[in-house]
Amino acid sequence: MDRDTLFRAARPLLRPGGGVAVVTNGAPLWSQDAEWSAALRECLERLLGHPVTATCQTDEAGRWRNQDALVRAGYRYAESLVQYDAPLTVDDMVGNVFSAMSADRLPSMQDRAAFTSEVHDALGGRDKVTERVRVWLQFGTPD
Repeated sequence: MDRDTLFRAARPLLRPGGGVAVVTNGAPLWSQDAEWSAALRECLERLLGHPVTATCQTDEAGRWRNQDALVRAGYRYAESLVQYDAPLTVDDMVGNVFSAMSADRLPSMQDRAAFTSEVHDALGGRDKVTERVRVWLQFGTPD
């Protein structure tokens, strides 16, 4: 996303009192600080054949880029964090991982089923884990 262009272009479209909000859902499932996340990452790296380091720009560096671009575009900046625990099934994990891939990188249906089974096995047969969800809300209001 070209933040600078987007946030500048949005300013004249805002009604009085309006603003811009950027919502990010924290770290991707494969990079969280949890045993289940490490197991998922290992399975994903085997599937892709290379280390998985993508953050989907939801990490701290991505939030800083949002903040800097909002300020450069002339917005007052504020942010808030909402945290909660949520159950996460193996199917949820796999769906999340595949939704982050480009269409040309998606495995075949047969390979998707094998990947789901591998993740399930890597979790010791567990069907559900608990994800610590961190949703960042970044707000920009025109000066």
